[in-house]
Order: sequence, then C-alpha cells, then structure tokens
Amino acid sequence: MTTTFTKITGVGFIILSVLRLTPFMNATGKWLLYISIAAFFLILYDLLEFIVEGIWIKKGVKLSKFLFSLRSIFLGCAVMAIIVLPNLKINISVKEVNTFSDAFTLISLGIAITLIGFKTERVQTILYNRRKTINNEVREFLNSIEGRSMINEHIEKLRIENTHQINKLDADSK
Repeated sequence: MTTTFTKITGVGFIILSVLRLTPFMNATGKWLLYISIAAFFLILYDLLEFIVEGIWIKKGVKLSKFLFSLRSIFLGCAVMAIIVLPNLKINISVKEVNTFSDAFTLISLGIAITLIGFKTERVQTILYNRRKTINNEVREFLNSIEGRSMINEHIEKLRIENTHQINKLDADSK
C-alpha cells in the first residue's frame, strides 16, 4: 500500500511541476514550501529505511514493526505538510518562505542523490558476494569426488567421440 501511495505521490508531483509551467496553475511560495517539506519527509524516511535495512543485513535483526512505525510517522508528516500546514496561519516573510523552500528542496535533493549512490554500492556489494559464493560452490563441487568423476566422464566421452571422428576421417580418406 505504501509503495502505491509513494508512486501516486511521485506522479502527482511530476504532474504539478508540468502544470506549474502553464498558466493553469499558480502556486504560491508557501504552498511550494509545504510541498518541499513533504518531499523532505518522504526522502528522510527512505534514508532511514536504508540505514535500518543495513543494520538488519549486518546484525540479522528483524525490524519490520519498527520500519512500519517509521513509515507511518514520516508519511503522516508528509501528508500533514501538504494538508494541514496550508490551513495554518503562519506569518513569515516571502524571503523566509523562499529561503526555507530552497533549503528543504536542496537537502532533499542532496539526500536523494547520496542515497542513490549508497543503494547502488550496496547492490553491487551484494551481487559481488553472491557471485563469489557461487564461484566458491562451483570450485568446491569441481574439487569433490563427484565433480571430478563428472569431469572425467565428460573427458572420456569427448575422447571417444574424437576417436570415432578420427577413425571416420581415416576411413573416408582411403
């Protein structure tokens, strides 16, 4: 359910950004600040989920209830930023609104880009470790009695096939 919400929210932001370029939508600075705050909470949850998953992988501790609680808190904060904050009477200057909006946007973007790098690194490490494990298992099998037996049987089969081909070539050349 959460991934569906996140996907819909992401598509909604993309649609809003396109509409912002048209005369159909006039977004105020405060509204954009609230959207930036919501985006910050969403990316912050993603960062914390990444960190918790890292702990889970290293220590083998299952934290699914903890992650579910975190998800609920951060999604709730994001929704509140979009729905509740615009309805509060907050008296801040346009300059402060722009400053806070830029700060939340830049920190969210910075976290998102950094997180992409860390996630890519984690996936590469996992794939490397899997490949290493498979190579070790294959090496162990090939060094086992059963593995050597299979290799010797295959070599013997190829030797017999080669002998038949050579004999056939000799017979054809006479």
